Amino acid sequence: MSYNKKLKILSLIGAIFSLCLLMPDLLWAGEYLNSAHGSSAGAQRLTGYATGNCAHCHEMHASIAGSEPDPLGGPSPYTLFATNFNSGTSLPGSYLVADNFCFYCHSASTSVQPVANKDYSATFGGAATGVQSIMDAFNQPSSAEPNSYHDLAGIHTFAEGKFPWYSADSNPCNACHNPHMARKNYEDFLTPLSSAISKPSDHFNLWGDSEDNTETMATYSRYEAPYSDPISKKREPDGASVSDGVVNTGQGWKTPDYAGFCLDCHQYAVGSLLVINWGSGDKHGVVARDALVGATSDTSLDGRNPYEAVDHSTDNFVLSCLDCHEPHGSPNIMLLRRQVNGESVDVTSLDSMANLCARCHSSNWEYIHHLSEDHPYVKQAGQCNDCHAGDGGFPIFCGKCHFHGSDDSWVPIQKTTPPRKTF
Repeated sequence: MSYNKKLKILSLIGAIFSLCLLMPDLLWAGEYLNSAHGSSAGAQRLTGYATGNCAHCHEMHASIAGSEPDPLGGPSPYTLFATNFNSGTSLPGSYLVADNFCFYCHSASTSVQPVANKDYSATFGGAATGVQSIMDAFNQPSSAEPNSYHDLAGIHTFAEGKFPWYSADSNPCNACHNPHMARKNYEDFLTPLSSAISKPSDHFNLWGDSEDNTETMATYSRYEAPYSDPISKKREPDGASVSDGVVNTGQGWKTPDYAGFCLDCHQYAVGSLLVINWGSGDKHGVVARDALVGATSDTSLDGRNPYEAVDHSTDNFVLSCLDCHEPHGSPNIMLLRRQVNGESVDVTSLDSMANLCARCHSSNWEYIHHLSEDHPYVKQAGQCNDCHAGDGGFPIFCGKCHFHGSDDSWVPIQKTTPPRKTF
């Protein structure tokens, strides 16, 4: 190829690149310069490149300063400087930095660019500092369930078969985060546009950044943000103080609609994925409480503030999934948070689920089930062991009856018809 022809090709490439800079909507990366990685406080791996430069993640040429960069065997997909995801090189719950490209920065042990990321309980829930990075959140041990975390390999397999944009070379973190768009929402609570998540089915748009609240918890008329500090009455996510008994749409619009977000995957029964019926099933979902149990009202729920409703028979508070769960991993089973509604939570088995339930409900379990004005089950002599014997116990541990999709059809006596929803 002649020198002039090469020069013309290079000039054409330069012209296209300049056009892309002038017309950012043409770029696949979207609003990268506004993202957590592309901003002036973003990615900074290499010296000699401005913060946020694409080269901090992508190596477009065969060498840097005359030396061959990793990986030495050839370019990685998407021209990343390391392998995107190794699904089988580390035991679940003991990930290494090299197992996931994102861990090269989002790890407390990496030398590339350590990024501090606390868990949801600490960042928004007021809990004492726990893990310091995303990788550490995935690697937390638990005495009963050592791997209480979102299974990255499982996400990878599920997303590849479900979402057209996701390929065998993709990173499972990208199923929930678009790295070219994700922002630092924990730094700016008052700006709903600062969202860190994207729906897997809508990867090229942020979720929770709608100015009309259609993608925030404020879209539900009965959402109450839990306490981050019950003494000062501060609420999640930003510590604002709101009077009890007021439906707190002000905090709701600062919180992405995590229920709608999580249901993008949790509406399917694939592998170990748990189907959540948030629309017409769970009592913590969007349906009215009375509609779930027919003519019988549940005035005996005995909610604690801020869920102590003025009128229990009509008020039904919707919960955000992250009011109870961590998004990445937890030392508790089932990704349960370390702190909920301003109080610590320690749940290492189903037997100790009351440590979670009691954060929002009164712990007077006998009164709620047998003695309240509208108690669901009659307390009769000689029948206690029908339900309480064996693993039922006194009281029956919460996890036996109360979980996503549960009802009282298992009850040996006094079961309701149709079965009463118990969660």
